[in-house]
Amino acid sequence: MKPMNLPCPLWLDALLIAPFRWPASPYLGMWLGSTLLALWCLILGELSYALVFLLQRRRLSQMQDDMVRLHNLSVDAIHSGDKAAYLAVNSLAQEKLGNNFFATAAAGMTAIWPLPFALAWMAQRFEGIVLYHLPGTTRSLGYVFVLLSAYIAEKLVFSRLKRHLPLFARIEAIKQADRERRGPMRPF
Repeated sequence: MKPMNLPCPLWLDALLIAPFRWPASPYLGMWLGSTLLALWCLILGELSYALVFLLQRRRLSQMQDDMVRLHNLSVDAIHSGDKAAYLAVNSLAQEKLGNNFFATAAAGMTAIWPLPFALAWMAQRFEGIVLYHLPGTTRSLGYVFVLLSAYIAEKLVFSRLKRHLPLFARIEAIKQADRERRGPMRPF
């Protein structure tokens, strides 16, 4: 399958391809270039997530507040033996849970939006190049494996470091304050 030819400004293409050419070894170049490209994707994605979170934090917090409040009301209704009230409130709580889930997922997805663009650019440059053959099969690994491996490793490291970075520490503090203000979801 031939990759779609997306226009990429020459200056951007030159900037992106440079780290792939720095080492003499093509394997090392693929890993170095992919690692730096994955890092750019991670930084751009996490900054995008932070922006979306800060812009939508009141809405997201209100959705979570409503979900917890309705859930706790349904727990109170079941404990008091009011099945009709429980069914009504639980139905609303489930709706709020779904709304909250998809809103939170959408906000979280902003962190990975640069990856498809990086993969599209890499497809134009590296499609058909086999880096590793899987033993005992006809399968092989290429640029997708390298980029995603680097991205996942960087994401794991970043998840440990971000609470020490000012912007992300602020976001975590906001989330923690909201959780404390809201209180826990009571178990059935």
